[in-house]
Amino acid sequence: MKKTLIALAVLTVSGAAFAQSSVTLFGGADLGYRNVTSGANKFSGMSQDGLYSSRFGVNGTEDLGGGLKANFHFEGGMAPDVGTSAGFNFTRKSTIGVAGGFGEVRLGRDYTPLFTIAGIADPFGTNGVGSSYNLANSVTTSTTVAAATGSSFTTANTASTGKDASVTVASNTYADPNAVRANNSVAYYSPSFSGFTVSGMYSFGGENTAAAKKAGTMTSVKLAYANGPLIAAYGNQVTKGGVTNAANDAGDDQKITTNFLAGSYDLGVAKLSAGYKTDKASFYADTFKSTILGVAAPMGALTLKASYVARKLGSDKVGNQVAFGGVYDLSKRTSVYAAYSSLNNEANYGMNVGSAAASDFTGLTSKGFEAGIKHSF
Repeated sequence: MKKTLIALAVLTVSGAAFAQSSVTLFGGADLGYRNVTSGANKFSGMSQDGLYSSRFGVNGTEDLGGGLKANFHFEGGMAPDVGTSAGFNFTRKSTIGVAGGFGEVRLGRDYTPLFTIAGIADPFGTNGVGSSYNLANSVTTSTTVAAATGSSFTTANTASTGKDASVTVASNTYADPNAVRANNSVAYYSPSFSGFTVSGMYSFGGENTAAAKKAGTMTSVKLAYANGPLIAAYGNQVTKGGVTNAANDAGDDQKITTNFLAGSYDLGVAKLSAGYKTDKASFYADTFKSTILGVAAPMGALTLKASYVARKLGSDKVGNQVAFGGVYDLSKRTSVYAAYSSLNNEANYGMNVGSAAASDFTGLTSKGFEAGIKHSF
């Protein structure tokens, strides 16, 4: 149960805050046990976020009259296994907005419209050993690339560790840094028109002052339809940046373009879901293509889940992952869960199901099991 913040006085917020129509504290924690084997590398111990990303936050709205409302949302991640020893911030979400009959305009750090499609396709969402994003998001490969070409996709227009152009890089990881959230963004979310909605976001990236003015800028759009048992959505996202090079300049001459189509249909006895995601990096000749299939079957308080994910680069296989799990709701706010997954890499690739990185690039299998408890308020 979310609790209205009479406790604002405890937080030493000024009296002006009490003029808000509503202010709410919210959050939750997820802790459990995880065991992962990725070749010679192994992990066994406490884990978090297997089902739910642990968090703590505050949000609120103010009625401005005339159908308009102002709102804010500050949300930070937590590591309940160690008590977030590194400190607390609001990097999960930090926004202010205005909403009305026209929809909502939101400013700050927020989830990208494209990312919200992942939850439609994947019954595991993007949490835990069963997450489709273990395979369908970033890619880690051993294919050597000239250092002048780069070892990672970057959008920060600042000095980075450079390498001589004659040196090769043994391991490369490429991913859109805005795959989940974007900083310095402005977004619009439309009201529903007979089940149809549209949303769009533009991120200004970092505060770039050098020549690469567009490094880190991003556009993300989403078209969605929800009516009864059917949900469908399409999204497109483009992030500009560069690759690490000998000149220590990230640049803005490269980009990553993602398209994501997903849908689900609730049959009552089970919800079937599917997604097709493409990631095209301008520095790769071919396109990464990911297929996601899922099913979630409720049986009273118990929900059983399964998913299959496969990825290719052009016509060549990158890997595949199968996952099985179950969630038992002890109440509306408390659940216990368990999941198992197996991710099979093709040669030259090294993705994993979490906690233990691949020990080699020979085409190993990364396997993981986890069980835990989640509570939210």
